Amino acid sequence: MKQIFIKYRELFLLALLVVSISGCKKDDSLNVTPKGFLTDEATFNSQSNADLFVNDIYNQLPDVNNDYQLTEQYADNSFCGAAWENGQATVRAGSIGPSNVPTGPGGMWDWEGNYGKIRKCNIFLQQAAANKAKYTDDWYKQRVAEVTYMRAYFYSLLFTAYGGVPIITTPLNNQDGSDIFTARATIDETVAFIEADCDAAAAVLPTKATETGRATKGAALTLKGWVELFAASPLVNTANDAGKWSKAAATNKSVMDMGTYSLFNASATSYADQFLSANNWNVETIFARGYATGPAKGSHREGYLGPVYVNGVQQSWGNLAPTQGLVDDYSMDNGLPITDAASGYNPQAPYTHREQRFYQSILYDGASWQGDIFKSRIGGSNQIDLGSTSDITNTGYNARKTLDESITGQTSINLAPSFANYIIFRYAEVLLSYAEAQNEAVGPDASVYDAVNKVRARSALPAVTPGLTKDQMRVYIHRERRIELAFEDKRWFDIRRWLITTGTNGVLTSPEYGMKIEAAGSGFTYTPVKIFTNTFFERQNWMPIPQAEIDKNKKLVQNPGY
Repeated sequence: MKQIFIKYRELFLLALLVVSISGCKKDDSLNVTPKGFLTDEATFNSQSNADLFVNDIYNQLPDVNNDYQLTEQYADNSFCGAAWENGQATVRAGSIGPSNVPTGPGGMWDWEGNYGKIRKCNIFLQQAAANKAKYTDDWYKQRVAEVTYMRAYFYSLLFTAYGGVPIITTPLNNQDGSDIFTARATIDETVAFIEADCDAAAAVLPTKATETGRATKGAALTLKGWVELFAASPLVNTANDAGKWSKAAATNKSVMDMGTYSLFNASATSYADQFLSANNWNVETIFARGYATGPAKGSHREGYLGPVYVNGVQQSWGNLAPTQGLVDDYSMDNGLPITDAASGYNPQAPYTHREQRFYQSILYDGASWQGDIFKSRIGGSNQIDLGSTSDITNTGYNARKTLDESITGQTSINLAPSFANYIIFRYAEVLLSYAEAQNEAVGPDASVYDAVNKVRARSALPAVTPGLTKDQMRVYIHRERRIELAFEDKRWFDIRRWLITTGTNGVLTSPEYGMKIEAAGSGFTYTPVKIFTNTFFERQNWMPIPQAEIDKNKKLVQNPGY
């Protein structure tokens, strides 16, 4: 199938596809197109040129696989010891403010950056309509639907960070003296706009991509379902309106009912294998950012995030270090949480008889990696760094999931050889989103059990205990989301929308722990050790609007508490 990845030989053309803005209109002789630029007419006068413009919009998807500061470090799934990085210096220090807004990996919710991307979408929609006669009808309808979906996606990144935001649907131009500044829409208005764009896209897009990597009907409905789930959650839905939960459940169910997607289940290690380049665009992937094959066109993920020392050589930066809290949330292989007296958990043999996802996700002391044994024990090659004096893990763990064991860290840093997708939406998330929304709307009916159990069964876990209350099922679902979606940049959004960041047991107001392992006779002792004291304030569940944007646009009203 055709690929839509941007090749470097196309970058020059993409640089030329800059939409020019007319100058003084009193004397046309002054309106000279600068060399190196194409006019609107040249950019959109052919389907092939316009396609390059659309490809560049896809290229604006957050380049997360080339970022070393993940949202996992903002949340409670990972702790990076680098004191200067946003996770520790800003988010976990409670110092988020209008002058230092963290923008997420790949500039995920960067205010100015996303509005630049939205402008690209609006330019295409405007200019494609003006030049419609030059395109085939099928191409025009599909590309408009794709760009409409992409606009909704960029707006969703703004919404889930800031709440209500200005809704802009045309390329702004103040050359005629018009006011280009827009006030924030309400949260409900913002959600409704995203829903409408998703509906418009879903009505046209195919169920299966005709060209690898393009948006589909399922991607549009999944985005809509995610935004509705966020809007139904306690952070937004303060009155706990069951109707909002029902709407989110219905949209996620519509994706399930398509019959297009299923859980990737080709082998016993399919859960982790789906993130490898060999399995790009598998049956579970709904939408992803792809990476073109070729020198330096992939990502540095293994080098940025992998274990630091391998076979005696410093390979990676170690920026994905799972916390003890995450490790403790993995169940035993009998499906019971380690807090259950019947689980068989032994705190002095903490890594035995754990569920499959644990072994496919976590590098723990004694685990193998690239022909070496990961040793975070005292005296080991990756001895837990309790003083944050090096890149070595502060928690006693490194991540395995999403990393390709066939790629060494140094190779990754120097050559960017990984072409694995960054998966934005996959089917397991849809199942868990449906289960959560349906449980909150009506309680744990049979469909809730079925959705959760499908996710668990892939990893050989027994079915959820029958007869649970809504509250008990909520605990199961929250834990399943954390484990199933670990290291996929989902947890940061979940803990905020669930309002569990702060309070007595708030996940970002409680201390962070790692595991100190010391030799004792013929074995070892395992002692959880506090590695960091978190500080977080409830106002920070919403990001502040950057002060620079407030200064430019006096119609903007800052989020409360900043």
